[in-house]
Amino acid sequence: MALIATDTYRLSNWLKSEYAPELAFCRAVVTVNDSAQTLATGTVLGKVTATGKYKVCVQTAVDGSQTADAIVMDAVTIPATTDTKVLVLLRGPATVGKNIVLHASHDLDAEKAAIYAALEAKNIQVLDVV
Repeated sequence: MALIATDTYRLSNWLKSEYAPELAFCRAVVTVNDSAQTLATGTVLGKVTATGKYKVCVQTAVDGSQTADAIVMDAVTIPATTDTKVLVLLRGPATVGKNIVLHASHDLDAEKAAIYAALEAKNIQVLDVV
């Protein structure tokens, strides 16, 4: 069968609701400093304790970024070790789906549950999506 169309992953795929989006109440611009990569919308970030900068939340990290702290709102390309401003969902009240983008190191249900719990502590509700 011939391919008719393709589409990209969108904000509406994972963000189900947020308080006052017209005021950007739940959003913030943060500084990301990580290896060169493209962050898809919905990518979970952790905050490095020593610098206050963000990077992809990796389960094996020991610098504070192993704890989920924010979710990327718009896809962005990060140059290697360069401070880059990124729009993120930082606080609630908000509702997201479990189809947020997790690093491959979060492959066990317990690890995923820890991510969801960290987000829910920030008043970001994580639900199954249909």
